[in-house]
Amino acid sequence: MDEEMRKILHLHEEDLAATRRALAMMDQMRGHFQFQQTEDDTPLSLERAVCHPLLGGTLCVDPVADVPGPSFTVASLRRAILKGDLKCVHHGRLHFVTTAQLRAWITREPDGSITPISPPRPPAPPAFSPTTLTLHEKRQGNASVSLALAALDSIKPSARNLKKGRK
Repeated sequence: MDEEMRKILHLHEEDLAATRRALAMMDQMRGHFQFQQTEDDTPLSLERAVCHPLLGGTLCVDPVADVPGPSFTVASLRRAILKGDLKCVHHGRLHFVTTAQLRAWITREPDGSITPISPPRPPAPPAFSPTTLTLHEKRQGNASVSLALAALDSIKPSARNLKKGRK
């Protein structure tokens, strides 16, 4: 091969290498823009929060492509909210958490931005005392009183007849 052809092949190889580098950079940029960039105060629903990179997941721009982390579930986040460990924002029945709140929960640092809302406590069972009667015992007592009054009412006319017969 002559010298001119070698220069052309060398330039062509350099051009191919530059094109490959440019395509690799474009793939990196595409991957970068594929993932959701969240600020510290961006609210995320619990379903998306389990996919946050802080919890080991992948948070994508398209919610369908989100990949949850291996160790956290929506139920574990709800449990942390109910215990008061993870602070959240309520919008109706929906819970939203921010990146700062997740970070504070993971590192166990107090956030202080929002106070936790504790779940309502169930009513305490009534304490048993011997002086209080159950509904069944009250009904039995009322029934026995009613039976005794009915027996007395039925005796009264016959007692009057007996008195009349003695006279």
